[in-house]
Amino acid sequence: MELLRFAHGDGELSVRDMIEDDIGAFVAYWHDGIADLDFLGIDRARLGTREETRERFRAMCRRDGRRDAALGYTFRRDDDVIGYTNINILGRPYGYVHVHLTDPEARGRGFTSAILWHSLPVIADHVLAEYPIDGLVLETRTRNEGIGRVVRGIGLRPRFTGHLEDPDGLAGPGEFAVFHLDAVTIKTLIAEAGR
Repeated sequence: MELLRFAHGDGELSVRDMIEDDIGAFVAYWHDGIADLDFLGIDRARLGTREETRERFRAMCRRDGRRDAALGYTFRRDDDVIGYTNINILGRPYGYVHVHLTDPEARGRGFTSAILWHSLPVIADHVLAEYPIDGLVLETRTRNEGIGRVVRGIGLRPRFTGHLEDPDGLAGPGEFAVFHLDAVTIKTLIAEAGR
């Protein structure tokens, strides 16, 4: 299901539920040298094999309302897949959000800012309506100044910045800014995005 489509530059950006046809680009991102695993601080043991990565993405395509879910959403520029976000609920009161622009040609063009500005409130509202969670958490590695600027640019401020020994997802230990989006913050973002 497409959640959102909007004009950006000379084309359109959209966000939809992740489908199995999208997975090949995401597996390639992690296993074919597109992602800078060292810069992202990825724990290669957590990343696992190509097939384990493919299975994680397949699980993200399911929509069954289970509290132990991980949900995936695909970003597209016109009809081309350019990235994804996943939300790991996994039985916790908050879902943990991860954002990756997987197409190197799409980087540095303002797509991540535009997608997050327009889609994060819609995705968050959608997830909170469908799943029994209290909000979302976004952990950004402090050395990744680009995503830090993007997240702060949409009006979010970190709840704290410091060392995380066991961050969510594939990352190893390190310094992170941690953003919390409760229901009130999400409603505020929705109102601001609608202006």
